[in-house]
Amino acid sequence: MRPQFSQPRQLGILGVIAAVALGVAVTVISNASFGTRTYHALLSQTAGLRVGEAVQVAGVESGEVRALTLEGKHVRATFTLDRDIALGSDSSAEVEVATLLGTHYLQVHPAGTGELEDATIPLARTSVPYNLQDVIDKGTDQLEQLDTQALAQSLSAVTDTLRASRTDLGPALQGITRLSKMVTRRGAEYEALFGATRDVTDQLSGSANDLLTLMRTSNLFIAELTKRRNTIHRLLVHVQNLSTTVSGIVKDNAGELKPLLSDLGIVLDVLRRREADISEAVHKVAISGRYLANATGNGPWADLYVPDGLPDTIYCKTRNC
Repeated sequence: MRPQFSQPRQLGILGVIAAVALGVAVTVISNASFGTRTYHALLSQTAGLRVGEAVQVAGVESGEVRALTLEGKHVRATFTLDRDIALGSDSSAEVEVATLLGTHYLQVHPAGTGELEDATIPLARTSVPYNLQDVIDKGTDQLEQLDTQALAQSLSAVTDTLRASRTDLGPALQGITRLSKMVTRRGAEYEALFGATRDVTDQLSGSANDLLTLMRTSNLFIAELTKRRNTIHRLLVHVQNLSTTVSGIVKDNAGELKPLLSDLGIVLDVLRRREADISEAVHKVAISGRYLANATGNGPWADLYVPDGLPDTIYCKTRNC
């Protein structure tokens, strides 16, 4: 049997209670950490870290930043980690920049034995990518060390130099302008030049194996030339040694070689004088040999022609011709 609400006020109250209960349940469920553990890290500043950004362990996303609260002069970052990741007593954390667009993440380094005290990484073991106050302090120290008087004198010297060379600065700037215009006008030509350079580079890259083969062949050729050079060098050394030896022999036997060379000169003179006779004899022997060859070239006999000793007149008289 359905309950009957006699008053609309009761129905409204029940609706409000149900809505509040539903909201509380949604909030609890959204903030509950199922299968995770909650830890804290004390930071000198947030350095851009925001709620909802990732928590990484060894470069692997393993949790999420849940809250950032200010505690005195530092910030408490509340984050979750997978339950199977335990943080030891010496664990540390640092805020890292994820992208150039400004996103960050909390890098956690588990270390040590036992459990992390109060589940909180202390300020001494956390770091941020930069500290604005440190930058300001360092810059202030550097500025305080500047010699303002020397700086003023330097700026005055620069101003005087520019004032003295203002007549030259105009033409120089005009030349730079003309150069820029020329580069702009010839942009297509430069592009073509760069394209041709790229083609040459691609061709060289494609012919790398051929070039390597050529270089190896050149190395073999050079090695062979080096070997031949060494061989020729050794030959020259041996020839020099032989020449030295022969010179020594000639020097040691000069007394015996001189008469021998004199007699040899006489023999050469005699042979030179008989050279014409020997040449003529060789010529005649050649003619006789040719005739002999002609006479004996028809077989195993020799053709011989013997002329008749009687004159024709006497022969006719005796023969009645």
